[in-house]
Amino acid sequence: MKFRKRFFLQNKIKILLIFVIVIFVSIFLVKKDVKEDIQVIKNKKTDIPINKTLPVKIKLVKFETKIQKGDTIINTLEKAGMERQTAYKLFLDIKPLYNLKKIRAGNIFTIYKEENKIIKLKYEIDLNSFLYIVKDKYGSFQGKLIVIPYVIKTNIIRGKIKDSLFESILELGEKPELADILASLYEYDIDFNRDIRKNDTFVVLVEKKYLNNKFVKYRDILAAEFINRGKSIKIIRYTNPEGKTAFFHPDGRAVKKMFLRCPLPFMRVTSRYGMRRHPVLGFSAKHNGVDFGAPVGTKVRASASGYITKTGYNRIMGRYIMIRHPNRYISHYYHLSIIKRGIGSGVKVNQGEIIGYVGNTGRSTGPHLHYGLQKNRRYIDPLRLKSPTKNPVKKCYLEHFKKYSAKIFLLIYSNKIIDIPEKFQKVFINYAKTKPYLKGL
Repeated sequence: MKFRKRFFLQNKIKILLIFVIVIFVSIFLVKKDVKEDIQVIKNKKTDIPINKTLPVKIKLVKFETKIQKGDTIINTLEKAGMERQTAYKLFLDIKPLYNLKKIRAGNIFTIYKEENKIIKLKYEIDLNSFLYIVKDKYGSFQGKLIVIPYVIKTNIIRGKIKDSLFESILELGEKPELADILASLYEYDIDFNRDIRKNDTFVVLVEKKYLNNKFVKYRDILAAEFINRGKSIKIIRYTNPEGKTAFFHPDGRAVKKMFLRCPLPFMRVTSRYGMRRHPVLGFSAKHNGVDFGAPVGTKVRASASGYITKTGYNRIMGRYIMIRHPNRYISHYYHLSIIKRGIGSGVKVNQGEIIGYVGNTGRSTGPHLHYGLQKNRRYIDPLRLKSPTKNPVKKCYLEHFKKYSAKIFLLIYSNKIIDIPEKFQKVFINYAKTKPYLKGL
């Protein structure tokens, strides 16, 4: 009996030990599997084993096309492989958002294809705006306009003339467009072909547009000073409380005058007003105008607003135009190669409008423009004309304008002594524009 009890107890202990061993082995194996699973999750390279039954993602193929002159949205998409009917549906679906008839030559259309099917499109409207088009699961096309805002920075640029304004601007690391803007601002006061001297200086407060930290173009010139032959000529851009913007001198006189100094964008005086020996006839006679040498085809502008009184051809004047202006002025333009289409008797033209092109017609020894000016039917020297100004600052705004002008030029002069950070310049300019003193209102 005792032997049986002992045997049963020994077997019970053995069974219990085997059970405990089995449990420990199971726990060890489970931990190992868990560790392996965790290791698989942590290891990105072996995140999910490749399963041949899962669908493989197809890479989109990018195709770029440049819009050519005469292209339409339909034939552009047809060239890319889209059916005409589908292209027309895309046009109609997107029209409420953006009319794709407006596509312009030179702009880029980017098309993304998947297995030769067009999935999405991108059209560059301009430098900072894009149109994205995708096809939804119902077969319709959805569009979205994306606009990347420009960043506006204000800069003060100083320079000294060595040879020309154009070269001086380039030496400062600026674009030639700035020279063109400055020349157009000062064309009523300075002849950049004749009046400029070495060591003349200029300073410009200008806004620049940036996109993705890259300079795009110049925005507005807020103020400028040009010292020509020791004479300071200041210009400031001013918006009055009525919302009208123009350029003025600090005393309130408008920069814009009745007459341009020259009808050509650039010039070379070949013959002045007054007595001269005629280059063709060989005897002395009065020259009732100024001759500006320029290549054939150079644009000729109306020096002032007015009405065309006469156009035609004459064996002496060649092709010519005459314009009547207010205050009994008449301007003359001779030896033109072409008179612009639409320019004829009775037509109104604005100052700076293109009316024709330099030529060598009539009695002429070379390509040039003869420019004459009459006042009360008497010829006067165009180069000596003191052109009357137009539309000065209104008296009720003059007080505020002068205060604003003084603050802006204080900023420019202060920057010469201390380099003022661009963000503080902006704050100062915005402050200068506030709290207008409207006298008489």
